[in-house]
Amino acid sequence: MTNEERQIQETLRKVAGAVETPSFQMPSQNNALQVRRRPFYRSKRWASIGIASAVVLGLLGTMQVSPTFAAYVKSIFAQGVFNDEGLQQAARQGFSETSNLFVTDQGITLEVKEIIADPAQVIVALMIKQSDGHQLGPEWKTASNSQFNGVELLDAKGTVISDKWGTAFEDNVGFIRFILGEKGQEPLPKTLSMHFDEIGDIKGNWKLQVPITMAKTTAATTVLPVNQTQVTKHGLRMTLHQIVNTPTTTRIELETQWTEAAKKQLEQEAKKLTGKTTNPDYAPFLPYQQYMLGYYYEEADGSKGKERRKERSHPIDRYGHFHWIMDDDPLPKGKSKTLVINSFHKAIPYDMSVTFKPDELNKKPVIKQVGEDIFTVKGVQLAKDEFSEKQQMVMEVEVLSKDISDIYLPWWVAQDGQGTTYRARRSTQSTGPADQSGRERVTYKIRLEDSSHREGGEITKLPEKLTLRLDAVQKKYPLEWRIPVTHP
Repeated sequence: MTNEERQIQETLRKVAGAVETPSFQMPSQNNALQVRRRPFYRSKRWASIGIASAVVLGLLGTMQVSPTFAAYVKSIFAQGVFNDEGLQQAARQGFSETSNLFVTDQGITLEVKEIIADPAQVIVALMIKQSDGHQLGPEWKTASNSQFNGVELLDAKGTVISDKWGTAFEDNVGFIRFILGEKGQEPLPKTLSMHFDEIGDIKGNWKLQVPITMAKTTAATTVLPVNQTQVTKHGLRMTLHQIVNTPTTTRIELETQWTEAAKKQLEQEAKKLTGKTTNPDYAPFLPYQQYMLGYYYEEADGSKGKERRKERSHPIDRYGHFHWIMDDDPLPKGKSKTLVINSFHKAIPYDMSVTFKPDELNKKPVIKQVGEDIFTVKGVQLAKDEFSEKQQMVMEVEVLSKDISDIYLPWWVAQDGQGTTYRARRSTQSTGPADQSGRERVTYKIRLEDSSHREGGEITKLPEKLTLRLDAVQKKYPLEWRIPVTHP
């Protein structure tokens, strides 16, 4: 092992932390219905979620190498094409590497332009264009999502580490992103292998491998040990292990698990949810697993940054023991801030049921109150689904609440008078002004399909009577844990 590799390996070992994270599979095969995960790359449009540990693009067949850029001012990341302050800052500081490796087939060129890699993440900027140099139309943006295309992370021996990756598109540039260190210590990053068999509707053979180095970014990475623990009033033990500052991000590494006393209460909640929701296999695990934290950074002058909710985690067991990674824009060097974990969001059993006749909703919406929460079913109609092209029910429900922070798709259950159950396939939501009592207003438009059909049967007419049920909600509870942090 070279000195460079030893340095990188040692830093990765520090960054990964001491949390062991054995693999764990949710207790249901329908992952889409278990835990809804928002895209975890800050405010980006990602077509697929990615995790990883190393990076590289490999070139087979027709390959050429273009000259590297002369200075960072030509960096795609520094120009702000990709809207990420951490990447822009890293590029301006000279942490990006140009590749300009490309391969051409079927008159289409796939070119890797630039790479930024540090112990937290790897981002690759690429372009796809015609052999005459002109950019392709919008159809090329589907290239990375084809089932025939793959991007794999390889270690020093060429063994595949991961093939899970995220993509985003800004203007004429595509980006591939990998998150590193999510499961603790990982093999030394060496190569990302890319193989496209289809770009848009064109079939071909595009293969690339591009080795990358991390010595410079690793040397600029600092690890701030924290090792502080707090227990919430709900019995969630939170341990903040360390804060890692890399050129592209500030990463908070947190471990959470329930106390034994809390597990006894959660066991009772699990019994209430057994057999409930449209995902009954997962429902008993909701009280243990379905929770998240809200946090923000406070400046030295007391001003508060934007609150974020941390949802991305790696499960250590099925009873709510998690390893969390929170990635944000890099903290300024030499300036003190305070990390404030200010809210706890937890799924709880809920009992809301309202029966109505769909045909009568246009005349008079149906209102149901549960405690201080108010639900208004405003309408139900049939509409053709743009993806399946099948006719489905679309239901509009307004929710007024002071503390409901989210309602996940499997928790909505609709049933007609004949016992047919309808599951929520997709939903959109919009917010409105709070009411006079301070309840926040959220309107859900839920697309329902017949759950008796595996692929969702077509609904030809509205039922005469429907019962809408809500078996669980996620509620927000205040929290106050303040941790001073500094980027040395």
